[in-house]
Parts: sequence; structure tokens; C-alpha cells
Amino acid sequence: MLVTILVIVGALIMLNFTVKRDLHFEEEVFINKGIDESWEVLGNQFTEAHLWSTNFKSSKPGGKPKLNGLDYLHRETMTEKGENFQELDEFDPDNYKLSYHVSKGVPGIAKSALGDWSLCKVSNEQTRLNVHFKLETKGLLGFVMSPIISSKISKASTEITEELKYYLENGKPHFRKLESKKNNK
Repeated sequence: MLVTILVIVGALIMLNFTVKRDLHFEEEVFINKGIDESWEVLGNQFTEAHLWSTNFKSSKPGGKPKLNGLDYLHRETMTEKGENFQELDEFDPDNYKLSYHVSKGVPGIAKSALGDWSLCKVSNEQTRLNVHFKLETKGLLGFVMSPIISSKISKASTEITEELKYYLENGKPHFRKLESKKNNK
């Protein structure tokens, strides 16, 4: 009996260190604004996402820069779950692309979280936004919880792209952002 329990516990411990799942989320949104106006908010104002995204209560630049042309390393944000840093790995204004990894604030059941954002000119008045989020879970709990995590991140990625589109097209935050500001006072 004791040997059986030890074998089961040993197997669970090994699973906890070896099991993982990669979750991928893709969004494509057409924005009725030119690419340069869209990049101004997405890229040049990367550290000001709290102005349009419900997910962020505040955001500001932080850290010693590592990429040419930037005077910061990451975006420090405050969310309902606490502080979060999105550290830029690529910032390419010529090709309207940026990518980052979450260097602080990754949930305990995740090994890593990455984001890739890019803009493509459709016409002088329309831009296509493509977003790819990737979350790598870790451990048995992360593996088991991945369907719930996937559902929440899928909803959040849809909302964040909707809110960016709305902000760019209307010059003001989406109603969700305005409502969250009221509720946080």
C-alpha cells in the first residue's frame, strides 16, 4: 500500500515538472484609420495603453533601454491582478511591428507569456491589425487549468483589440473602459 502511494506521488511530482501546454490566440481586426495614425497609438504610445485598454488601470515606461530608439525597456502596468511588465523584444516602426514577453506578473501556472502585434496598410484609410498571444503553461495544475485559462485569455484578447480599434476610430476610450473608470472611483 505504501509503495503504491509513493509511486503515485512520485508520478504526480514528475508530471508536475514535465507537463505543459502552449496556448495560442490570434486576432485580426480592420481599423478605419491610416497605418501611421494606428502606429502612433500602438507603437509610439506603447506605454500609454491605460488610456484605451480596460485591462490596464495604469501604465508607464520603465527599465533601462535595450532597443535602439527607445528610452525604456518595458511597459509597467497595473491590472486587477497586480503589477505586470511587458518587456519589448522587438520594436520596428519601419515595418509597424512590436513583440514583447511578460517579464513580471505571469500567473504562477504559466512559464511564459508572449505578444506579437503588427499593422499592415490596407488603404490610406484602413489598417489591418494582427495580434498573436502565446501562453505556455507549466506543471500539472497549469495543464489541467488550460481550458479555463484559454477561455479567459481568448475573451481578453478579443476585448483588447476591440478597444484599440474603437479608440483609434473614435478618438476616445471604448465604453468598457469608461465604465471601468467609473467603477474604480
